[in-house]
Amino acid sequence: MSAVETSICISVLCVYILKATSPTRIVNRLVYAAEPSLEILPSGETQTKAIGSSIILTCNPKVEDTKLISDMQWIDPQDRVIEPLKLVVLPIESNIPGHSKPPMYTELHQDNSLSLFFNSLQEQQAGKYTCKATYANSIQLQKSVTIDTIVAITWDNAPLNQYPILGEDFAIQCKVRARPSPSVDWLYNGELIKTNDHYIIDTYALKIKNVQESDDGVYTCRASVFSTGELKERPIRVEVHIRPTVSEMPNPINMIEGKDASIKCEARGKPPPKFTWVKSLTHQNLSNVDRFSVDPDTGVLTITNVNRDDAGEYQCTATNLAGTANTNIMVNVIVKPKIIEFLNSTVVEDKEATLVCKAFGRPPPQVTFRKLTAEKAYVKGPQLDDDRIILENSGDDSETIGTLTISQSLRSNDGLYECIAQNAGGDARRIGHLTVEFPPSFASMSNTSVWSWDQKPVNISCIAESIPNATIRWTMYGDQKIDNDKMITQIGNGPRSILTIVPLDKRYYTTYKCIASNAHGTRQRNIELREATKPGEMLQAKMAEITATTIRFDLVPPSTHPEQPLRTINVQYKEDGQTWIQARNKTWSVDSYYVLEGLKPQTMYEFRFAARNDVGLGNWGALHREMTPGRTVPNEPKIVMSREEYDMSRYSNQYELTWLAPADNGEPIDMYQIKYCQIRRVSGEWETLEDTCRTEDIRTQGRVRHWLRNLYSDTFYKVELKAHNAIGFSKPGSAKFKTARGIDTTVVHHQGPLISSAAIIGIVIAVLFIIIIVIDVICCCAHKTGIIYYVCERSRRKPVDEEDAKLGSLYGWRFPLPYCDQKMANVAGVTAIQDSSSGKNTIKLVKHTAIDEKEPLKEEKKITPIIDSGLRRETSITFDGKRSVSKTGFVGKDSAV
Repeated sequence: MSAVETSICISVLCVYILKATSPTRIVNRLVYAAEPSLEILPSGETQTKAIGSSIILTCNPKVEDTKLISDMQWIDPQDRVIEPLKLVVLPIESNIPGHSKPPMYTELHQDNSLSLFFNSLQEQQAGKYTCKATYANSIQLQKSVTIDTIVAITWDNAPLNQYPILGEDFAIQCKVRARPSPSVDWLYNGELIKTNDHYIIDTYALKIKNVQESDDGVYTCRASVFSTGELKERPIRVEVHIRPTVSEMPNPINMIEGKDASIKCEARGKPPPKFTWVKSLTHQNLSNVDRFSVDPDTGVLTITNVNRDDAGEYQCTATNLAGTANTNIMVNVIVKPKIIEFLNSTVVEDKEATLVCKAFGRPPPQVTFRKLTAEKAYVKGPQLDDDRIILENSGDDSETIGTLTISQSLRSNDGLYECIAQNAGGDARRIGHLTVEFPPSFASMSNTSVWSWDQKPVNISCIAESIPNATIRWTMYGDQKIDNDKMITQIGNGPRSILTIVPLDKRYYTTYKCIASNAHGTRQRNIELREATKPGEMLQAKMAEITATTIRFDLVPPSTHPEQPLRTINVQYKEDGQTWIQARNKTWSVDSYYVLEGLKPQTMYEFRFAARNDVGLGNWGALHREMTPGRTVPNEPKIVMSREEYDMSRYSNQYELTWLAPADNGEPIDMYQIKYCQIRRVSGEWETLEDTCRTEDIRTQGRVRHWLRNLYSDTFYKVELKAHNAIGFSKPGSAKFKTARGIDTTVVHHQGPLISSAAIIGIVIAVLFIIIIVIDVICCCAHKTGIIYYVCERSRRKPVDEEDAKLGSLYGWRFPLPYCDQKMANVAGVTAIQDSSSGKNTIKLVKHTAIDEKEPLKEEKKITPIIDSGLRRETSITFDGKRSVSKTGFVGKDSAV
């Protein structure tokens, strides 16, 4: 070997020696120089883990060369090899998320360490796990670790809501599971519960004795593990339930057939109970039965169109979480009465009559009768006001027979009767007829005589009431037949018959006999045909009261038959010297106020009187002569009062005086004078306070009322009223009145217009003038137009010609000026022309229609005054709506213009 090679070998050897003797290498060699072993991480022979947690245990080989490790595996507590993940055969459902890995598997890493995975540690997986391996194919290695599981506090049976029943013992459940075993205590409203007479703390429950409503609330179940320091609380809401109790109901309950009915079942409980109904006989739940409906919340059972088969026993059941309660109710179905028979009956007068009415119903109805002409029905037994009538009821459980017996029947018992059947369900009614047959009667005939005169045809009627109907025949006085007399005609043979008689002579004025017959007898009625005459002369005429123009008589008319009364009293009167042909007539009704008016003063009159009846006017008689007195003052006026001693005013400061117009005694009344004074009662006598008297004159003719004003309230007044004519005042009529208390708020009554017509017209004109001025001011300011604007423009503009300006102002008032509406100025124009060729001033108005509404209207006035030189001066004034412009020109006779 050469020296170079030797040198290189030495260098390499040195490097090797240096590497082999480095600190790290030295340590490793020292470590691995020990015996090979296995290490489990995390370290510790016992691993305490919580149930449900995911953990990993890693087994690391402690050898010099990990590549020499083989057959490394984990052994579970049952000496079973835990398979690696890739060798685990997963079920089909393992593809579902959350099921892709087994609960426990191993996984080998690149450094030959082997990890044991627990996805969710279970309690049964606790125990000793061993990691085994082979080193260098000859050395067996193993290491064990014990997994101790901790069970966290778990609520196995601790419902959040629990419901004890009032009055019973109850255990609030709270079953807790944990490892290590937990301790449990209870709290109520934040206070710790201790075992006492009411509470007993058990292993898994809190027992409450004799639960009361005050035990409602939230209880806290508190679990703790002292070794781990774990603490959990479980709030449990306790709601005390109360068993249902059903309220008493009326029993039995009546329902009416054919109507809807309901039964309400009331019950108390906690929580509020639900209701069901069943029919006891069939045990059928009525919630789903036709015609029945049940409200489970209110307990109302409704039956539609009740029928008699619905009768029976029903059971109402109230149910809640605490229990049930029920009650039985008997239902009776009331069948409304129905009249099944009510026949008409016939009886002869004075015989016994019977009306029978049969009625059905449940319960059996009561039957009574009522005559339709009476207000009240008959009562059972004899009637208090007529013991001939007896009402009786008989029958069985469903049918009632009502019998009305009338002994010695009278005609008044004939008529319509109503049978009335009544029970709790209502009533039924039917009408029948009781016919009482009787011989003829003339009770409805009031006339005993008939009157005629002057051969006037007359009818004599005969009405015979009877059952059955009667036949009628007639005879004259002495039973003479009337069949062969042409002046007598019979119409009808019964029950109504009429004789038409033409009394040609006295023999027809006699007695006629109406003879009516039926199966029960014969009756006759005499009717006298009498001849009527005019009234006799007036018995007496006496003057009762006389004035210058009126006279009142007291008359005594002639006597007359009641069936021929007087209709009117007639009077004729004439002045002395006149004939009765010239007399005037007046007619009064009988027993009226016999007054003649409009007579002449100081004139002698003759009067005669006659009475009139249906035959005619009697002879004139009771002649009377009377001289009317001369003209004089009016009669005393009569004041109208509502009370005898003094009248009461409705107002506190005024009184309406009313009177009757007196006779004027020949001269018309032209005024009334009213004097009224305050009065007071002194020692029972009325005293007049003269210094309070006031007088008012009323000159309006025809007045009979007047308001006295400005009176004192609650004060007595005396008023005197005198009428006046051309001759003087009448005697005063007097009265007393009293005003009301307090202040009168009534609107004052006016007797005439408050303001004259001329004043009203003046006010209207003034108001219109003010309105026109206001409108013109508005037009001037807003539209630059109107009279005010025109005057202002004229005052500012310098006149072209003084005479023209005067002429324009002279005639300007004759033409209408526009005001507010500018369009009015665009409708028409006016031209005035003064022509002097004829020697007269003539003004012609010509209307011009504007073509364009926007074009302002031009108003042109042409005035041509007369000039001595033969020329005419023509002036035109143009008004464009804002200002007026005048132009003047001279035109001769031969001028082209």
